[in-house]
Amino acid sequence: METLHHRQDSDRAISQLIEKEPHSEETIRFQDCDPFGHLNNSKYIDYFINARENHLINAYNLNIYKEQRRHGRNWVIAKTKITYIAPVYFQEVVKITTRLIKFSGNSVTMEGVMENPRSAEINAITWIEFRYYDLQKRAPCDHPQELLELFQTIVVSDFTTSDFDKRTRELLVEQRRSRKQ
Repeated sequence: METLHHRQDSDRAISQLIEKEPHSEETIRFQDCDPFGHLNNSKYIDYFINARENHLINAYNLNIYKEQRRHGRNWVIAKTKITYIAPVYFQEVVKITTRLIKFSGNSVTMEGVMENPRSAEINAITWIEFRYYDLQKRAPCDHPQELLELFQTIVVSDFTTSDFDKRTRELLVEQRRSRKQ
């Protein structure tokens, strides 16, 4: 009994050390922009997904491509929601924060926020739902237990809404409040 209690305390301590909302900065590249120098709408998703891939590797030591080679499974995008708030321009530096907001036996939903690192002005917000997929069977499959345990540790547990538009409004209100302070 004492061992179980000690393990639970240890697990809690570890989960407090894990960064649940990793972020990174990226420079917007010329080839990703339209003729006006704005980041092309479709490229926002690429920047979010690339940032999340890096965050998984750097924050959680989870390389999805190594896992794919080893187990023949990976995630595919099932659904994307995105709101464009302020334009991003060629050679602008953006801060991208990602977080796991929901997971189930065979899916995960990530939130991404792109903002100006100096002004904290939000450029875009996305929710991307991924399904875990067996590449050989060409069908969705369940996450292994070790991934479910990781998800339990990194999910943002105080996430309060399942409504994307409401969440967007919450983030914008939060941004306005922080500007006034």
